[in-house]
Amino acid sequence: MDIHNKDFKRSFRGYNEDEIDDFLDKVVNDYEKLFRENDRLKEDLARAKKDNEQYQQLEQNLKDTLLVAQKTAEEVTSNARKNAEETRENTAKECANKLHEAEMKAEKIIEDAKNKAQVIVAEYDRLVREKNTFLRKIKVTLESELAVIDETMKQIPDPEKEEREKKAMGTQAEALQKALSEHQAVPYEARELGEEQKDEQEG
Repeated sequence: MDIHNKDFKRSFRGYNEDEIDDFLDKVVNDYEKLFRENDRLKEDLARAKKDNEQYQQLEQNLKDTLLVAQKTAEEVTSNARKNAEETRENTAKECANKLHEAEMKAEKIIEDAKNKAQVIVAEYDRLVREKNTFLRKIKVTLESELAVIDETMKQIPDPEKEEREKKAMGTQAEALQKALSEHQAVPYEARELGEEQKDEQEG
């Protein structure tokens, strides 16, 4: 404000008042910026000092905590080593016992499996023998039945075969009749045979 309100005496052939006022305005603005920046830096410095004190206190607390943690870690490590050694010994004994038990169980399971396998194989062999015996009986029965069926089929008349025979006989009878009509010199026995075949066909 002092710079801004500063008045200069006028003199003949002196400096241009407007230029001086513009320059003073720039100086005021720059000075005001520097002044505010200085205040801000002072505030930042004060906060930094305060933070630094807090950090120092925190560092001291961390050092104290670290010492306590180190002592505690040493005690925990010592106890852990003792417990680990005891646990290792106990675990080794327990593992040995469990291994022995597992081996005994495994041997028993293997023995039981062998016995079951033998029973299954014996049962399978028995079933195979029974199956083969059954198949042989079925085969014999079927062959016997087929023989009976074949014999029965032989005794059943074949309508198609009879029809063919009838047609053949009819054809022969017609041929004989035609021969009788065309040739009167045909022997009596041939005419009689033709008549008999014709009668059989019609009958």
